[in-house]
Amino acid sequence: MKDLILKAKNGLREFVEDEDGAGVIELVLIIVVLIGFVFLFKDKIGTLLNTVFSKINSQAESIYQ
Repeated sequence: MKDLILKAKNGLREFVEDEDGAGVIELVLIIVVLIGFVFLFKDKIGTLLNTVFSKINSQAESIYQ
């Protein structure tokens, strides 16, 4: 019985100390935060993109005319 408890304790310790999945979790958290910022500022991002593309479009028209 003591041997089984010792194996379980060592297995749990190895599981907690294992950091192979830490990079994946960090990446997922960064993506979640970025998506949150997009939803939070979507109106401002849309306005900015519309302004940028309208300027690009007007300058492109002046070049090709």
